[in-house]
Parts: sequence; structure tokens; C-alpha cells
Amino acid sequence: MDWVKAHHAQVEIAVTNAYVNFDTARIVNPQAYEPNLGERAAVEVIEEPARLQDDDKAILLCEETAVTRRVIVRERDKIIELSTMDFLKLLESEQRIQSADAVFDRALAAGRNASRIEKFGQHDPALREAVRETLRAVQRNPNAKR
Repeated sequence: MDWVKAHHAQVEIAVTNAYVNFDTARIVNPQAYEPNLGERAAVEVIEEPARLQDDDKAILLCEETAVTRRVIVRERDKIIELSTMDFLKLLESEQRIQSADAVFDRALAAGRNASRIEKFGQHDPALREAVRETLRAVQRNPNAKR
């Protein structure tokens, strides 16, 4: 919470129907489990009517790269889906981390179930460069809201 408070200009906490429904289900069954809840909530926020304008796109970072085939998405062309490994490789190429593989291995050792699948290279080169530029912009001006 301290980190969120210190970075409130960059972080948005959104209440979603996906989470409200899950939270309600947990009242009935405290052991309730909802696969893809985070991804469904993220897509719900991305698809809010005023969220993306014209040719804007959203980056969806998710553990499982097939998630948008299991989650209802109205405008798939608006979402750039990145796996954990895609994101780590991007951070490594931008010299934000030393080794994508080392970070990934630490995540696995901590019990995370991350995907090594890389899909970023399948995107259009101009789109890949736009994602890289987004990372660079954040590094240049970390306090700007995006």
C-alpha cells in the first residue's frame, strides 16, 4: 500500500464486475477459485468506453499467452498480449534488468507458474517499437500518467 500511495499518479485501482462477482461467490464458498480473474478484470478495464481512443492500444501482461482465447474480448486488435518472458526480454533489451532468464528462474523458484512462450516477435515491427518506446518514455519520465 505504501508503494501505491507513493506512485498514485501511475497506478489506478479499478473496481470491476469480474472481481465483485468473484468476491460475492467467496461469501457463499470461501474456497471459490476463478481462473483468469486478473486477466478478465484487466480486459474489462481496457474495454471501458472512454479508455482507448482511435488507434490506442493496451498492453496486457499475463502469465498464460492463450488467455485472450478464453476471455471474452470485444476488440482483440486493441490489446497487445505479452507473456512474462516477452516482458522480461523487453526489460532486458532496454537494459532495465540484467537477465530475463535469471529473473524468470527466480520466479519459478518462488513457485510462480509463468510461461516461457514468447509472442512479442509475432507482432508488427512498428507495434513492437511502439511498445519499446512506451518503456523508454516511462524511464524518461516515471511520474507521468499513461
